[in-house]
Amino acid sequence: MWACRVLEGPYAILLGIVIAELIVFFAIASRKDLMQRLQDRGVTLSPFIFLFDVGRVPRMRKLTENPLTRKIMLVAGIINLVFLVALFYWQVLPSLVNIIKSMIWGVGEPSSPFVPVIPGLTINISSFIYILLALSIAIAMHELFHAIAAYAVGWKVEAWGVGLFLIFPVAYVKPSEEDFSKSSLKSKATVLSAGVLANTLLFLIVLPLLSMASAQVVTVPTIIGLTGEDTPAGIAGIEPPSVILSINGTRITSVADLQEFLWPLMNRTVTLEFNLSKGVWVGELINYSVTDSEIYVVKKNAGELIGIYIADTPTVNTSMSTIYSVRFLYWMQVVNFSLGIINAAPLYISDGGRLLSEALKGKVHPAINHVIQGGTVLAIGILLVVGLMSFV
Repeated sequence: MWACRVLEGPYAILLGIVIAELIVFFAIASRKDLMQRLQDRGVTLSPFIFLFDVGRVPRMRKLTENPLTRKIMLVAGIINLVFLVALFYWQVLPSLVNIIKSMIWGVGEPSSPFVPVIPGLTINISSFIYILLALSIAIAMHELFHAIAAYAVGWKVEAWGVGLFLIFPVAYVKPSEEDFSKSSLKSKATVLSAGVLANTLLFLIVLPLLSMASAQVVTVPTIIGLTGEDTPAGIAGIEPPSVILSINGTRITSVADLQEFLWPLMNRTVTLEFNLSKGVWVGELINYSVTDSEIYVVKKNAGELIGIYIADTPTVNTSMSTIYSVRFLYWMQVVNFSLGIINAAPLYISDGGRLLSEALKGKVHPAINHVIQGGTVLAIGILLVVGLMSFV
């Protein structure tokens, strides 16, 4: 069934983009002279990855030549990196234990803190637009901080550029590999931890902004659908969309209020009087009248569900610009937190992985580094598969 879904709608578009990238890559790779000319002009091509050097990052002399900048970036970067690595394993290890228990002893349900971003499957297409915008800003700031840190420790930055990984935008900087190899571990730590620090700072900046923007959104608990006509809600004649005003005289202002009211009644046979106002969709907003409502009598047996899908939906009193702002800030928060924690983790391709390799070089057997990073990669792979399975 899932294979069929891949061939239609947004899946077909995304699959077409990936196939087109492969065709372009192999067409160019088959001509070594063309490939070399592109490399000479700062274009790097590989399967699913296109990178384009744009130019050099301007050196902010007053900032990067200040010794205090270097010290602050080192201390803040390392503290932040250690905290995120600890948070990463705090999330990963219990999830792996639960998966193992579920597979071997059949105890509980496997769950994952990680879900792969697949437009149309794990997220809707409209959300994906916000993710791309947030990802572009997050990656640009990540790489800018790498450049600032590189200048602060006296390295050359050969180029910066933009590119595409599958359908995701990327940005990058190219510090001098010669400077990197000759530098002390302290300098390497300053530069490698700087990108993760940028994402943490963006996350912290967005938090209060999201809180302020969310406070401007007026929402009401809305019945947006029924699980079936033979459910208590269906038998009572409830029709979505309907805004819940009260139940048995108790005012309900949010989904949380509804859950708090219904939870003690889960295993009881009860009769509930829903005071509902019939709603009308105005685009993504709900319009209703508090003075125009009707009572619906819902009879629920012990252990039985009422049979409604409910959500806190914004009313027509909320401007769409506010809603767009909240969505963008929400994904800015999620993207920067995710990008920071993944880049901090000891993975072969991450800043944390590269810093771990440099820290262990010549001090322990190379196999230890591979065990740590390889084990972490394997754990991430398992958790991503488990996270994806709940959508398939």
